Amino acid sequence: MKAAVLASKDEFVVTDLPDASVDGWAVVQTKAAGVCGTELHILDGMIEAPHFPFVLGHEAAGVVVSAPGGSVATGDRVAVYNMIGCGVCEWCRGGNEQICTNPVGQLGFTLDGTFSDLIAVPAANLIKLPDNVSFEDAALFSCGGMTAVHAVRLGAVGLGDTVIVNGVGGVGLMAIQVAIAAGARVLAVADSAEKADLARSAGAYHAIVLDDDGYDAVPARVKEATGGAGATHFIELVGTSSSMLAGIRSLGRRGAFISIGYTTEEIAVHPIELILSEIRVFSSVAASRRDLETAVRLGEQGRLATVIDTAYPLSEVGVALDRLRARQVSGRNVLVWK
Repeated sequence: MKAAVLASKDEFVVTDLPDASVDGWAVVQTKAAGVCGTELHILDGMIEAPHFPFVLGHEAAGVVVSAPGGSVATGDRVAVYNMIGCGVCEWCRGGNEQICTNPVGQLGFTLDGTFSDLIAVPAANLIKLPDNVSFEDAALFSCGGMTAVHAVRLGAVGLGDTVIVNGVGGVGLMAIQVAIAAGARVLAVADSAEKADLARSAGAYHAIVLDDDGYDAVPARVKEATGGAGATHFIELVGTSSSMLAGIRSLGRRGAFISIGYTTEEIAVHPIELILSEIRVFSSVAASRRDLETAVRLGEQGRLATVIDTAYPLSEVGVALDRLRARQVSGRNVLVWK
C-alpha cells in the first residue's frame, strides 16, 4: 500500500509499505483523511514519532474491506475513531477512552496513522456513516468535529450562554457550530477579516479581528461586545501565552476557560485572577467515541458542516502540509482516495 511516512527524523516521503494488518482488527480502505496541525507538530519534533518509518495522520473515513465480525461488515462506510483504549479501566468503562490509563495506542500518535491506502483498527472503533455524510466530512469529524463536541460537553455549554471561540480554523469553525447546537451564542476571535467572515458564515453573531494590539485588546473588546458581562465560556485553540491569558481575562463570573490548542508556550496567571470571579479551567484532550458519534449525527442533521479548502491525492500530501504551515488554509485540507 502507499503511505505518507516519516522515514527518519528528518525525512518525509510517500512510499510503499506492506498492507495494514493486525490480528483480530478490521481493515478499512481509506477514502478521506484530514490534514491537521498535529502532523506539523510531529514533523517538527514537538511530538516525537514512536518509531521509523511512521505513518502520519490521525483522522479518516473509508470502507470496511475486512472485519472479524461484530458491529461492522465488509462494504460499510465508516468513520475511524483513533483512540484505542484498553476497554477495562474505569475511564474506558465510563465512555472516556481518550483518558484511558493503559491505552493500546492512538492512530497517528503512538500507532501508525491514516495517511495510507489501508488502515488496521479494532472494529469497535468504527462508526457507521449515514448516506448523507460524505467521507470528507466524516474524516474531519474524526478529529475537529469530535474535539469540538467534547469541549462543549466538558464545559457544559448550554442555553443562553455566550461562548468565545478563539481561532477560526478547522476545529474552531466546528466549535462555533457545536456551541450553537447546544443553545449558545458565539463570538469568534480571528486573525484576519477573511477568517472573521468564515466565523460569521458558521453562525457566530460577532467576530473580533485582531489588530496591532493583538490579544492584549481582546478582553476589553469582549466586555464591550457582551455589555460588560464577559463570556460564560472561552474555547482556546491558539495556545500561545498571550491568547490563553486573554481568554481567562475575557470571562465573566464563574466563566469557563476550555483549553484545546497548544504550542511550546506556557501561561503565567496570578491565582487572584481566577479566584475573585471563581473562574473554572478545563483542559480538553481529543474526544470519546461517543463524541464522534454525536458529531456524525449532527452532520446527518445538517447542524455541523465542514469547510474544506482543498482536496489532495496522497501523492500531494507535502503540498497540503506546506500550505498549512504557511497559514494559507481556510478551513481544512483533506487527502482523498478515488
